Amino acid sequence: VQYGNYNAIIRQNYEVGYHYVKLGLALMKQSPSRANDGQIIFNSAYTRMHVEPMQTSVEFFLDAFKTAMKSGATRNAMKCAFFYDVACFWAGKKLDELARSMKETIKQMRFHKNLPMISVMLPVVRMVLRMVGESAMPPQIGLMSASGDTHNEEDIADKIPAAMLGKHINECYEAFVFREFDKARDCAEKFISLQNQTMYSGSAIYSRIFYFGLVSFWIGRETNSNKWVSKKWIARGEESKVYIEKLA
Repeated sequence: VQYGNYNAIIRQNYEVGYHYVKLGLALMKQSPSRANDGQIIFNSAYTRMHVEPMQTSVEFFLDAFKTAMKSGATRNAMKCAFFYDVACFWAGKKLDELARSMKETIKQMRFHKNLPMISVMLPVVRMVLRMVGESAMPPQIGLMSASGDTHNEEDIADKIPAAMLGKHINECYEAFVFREFDKARDCAEKFISLQNQTMYSGSAIYSRIFYFGLVSFWIGRETNSNKWVSKKWIARGEESKVYIEKLA
């Protein structure tokens, strides 16, 4: 399955990648052990989301969650739950249903003391709650880890590039939706800066590239009084457009 992901997502040979993903899933069913099924199904979802309709392929993350929970792999299960909720958001699931699902996921993560996943999840949850008109979730303090230590949300996020990148891009998109120009520009610049520092590209789900491109075009148009700055943002939007067109 991972070799299939490599061919599809890295080498962009989706036909070959999809073949190996399906082969891996077939071999999984023949194995007498179910211990690693959740991880295998989770990994398969990446390539399947690029080949199959996203609205239905996101359900593989939910299948992976249920399978991981059955085998007692709770840490892996929380990762699956996070990807399911986030993918459902970008796939256009009804926001009221998504808000309920995300609240339950956060509750499960707190119970299992999975602090890294909580820190990655919270920016998305806050954006969804704002979109449905609910009160924002306050900053989380006193989160207890599996070892019994307590941490605050910001302390955890600062140590995890994926969490900070997710925070910046989600807040950037939120500001774009609500037309908060200064916030969108600031978050986009923080995202670019951190990505350049860490060389961490983040999720392989290309919704991030698509919406960053939209925000870049918007910032470029709104800053047309400064031609150099405007061209820089328009160029970033064009880069995202070219990347998306390669997948067509």
